[in-house]
Amino acid sequence: MSKRKCAFKFTVALTDEQLLKTLADTIKSCAQQAKTNGNTFRIGLSGGSLVQLLTNALVSHKFDTSSWVFFFCDERYVAPDHNDSTYWAYKSHLMKKVPSIVDGQFLKVNTSLPLDACASDYESRVQSEFGCCKPEFDLLLLGMGPDGHTCSLFPEQPASLTETKRLVMPIRNSPKPPPERVTFTLPLINNAKNVVFVVTGDSKMEVVKSVFLDIDKRYPAAWVEPTKGKLTLITDIGAGQALTEEAE
Repeated sequence: MSKRKCAFKFTVALTDEQLLKTLADTIKSCAQQAKTNGNTFRIGLSGGSLVQLLTNALVSHKFDTSSWVFFFCDERYVAPDHNDSTYWAYKSHLMKKVPSIVDGQFLKVNTSLPLDACASDYESRVQSEFGCCKPEFDLLLLGMGPDGHTCSLFPEQPASLTETKRLVMPIRNSPKPPPERVTFTLPLINNAKNVVFVVTGDSKMEVVKSVFLDIDKRYPAAWVEPTKGKLTLITDIGAGQALTEEAE
């Protein structure tokens, strides 16, 4: 097993309210840091359960989001109004419940392009938004599947974990539908100032232990180790049971 190289902290929330507060406080801290530096707050989003969790966190805690820009850590290669689209999920939930956030604050993936061009185009536009070739996100919000995948980096496709040049890459034959996607790669993920995993559910207890305690590199999420930034894990009691036992 590997030894963790980056700063790491975790919170196991005992209630849904505590989980949302921890998430909101973490976002607030990252946003304040960006504001203190006089910068736009640039945040990368993931899909799945994070859509609802982020929406609820922002609804229950008042934020000034006027200087926030949202990116997508990965996106399904479908039309922007497709039910599988992560952008569409945020448009349908977050923007409806937090009307201060508008469509123009999202840097969307252009899935009308061929898949390879789609990934290259998004990489270029992310770089343009930051004004540099190696963007440094203020915050990336990541989820994790029961198989240890994060973004669209899957254990069945280990070659995606060895990518060193591209910051955004196409994914074909994803083991989880839809089969085609684009995803941030590890060089971009690990250059972030803050990477926050939010993981919930009893079904993920064992993989949480494998990834965050054992640092088992069979799982893509275990490869997430910010080079200069901080790594944070927020779980509910189901997913984080092994962490609480380790801390006792």
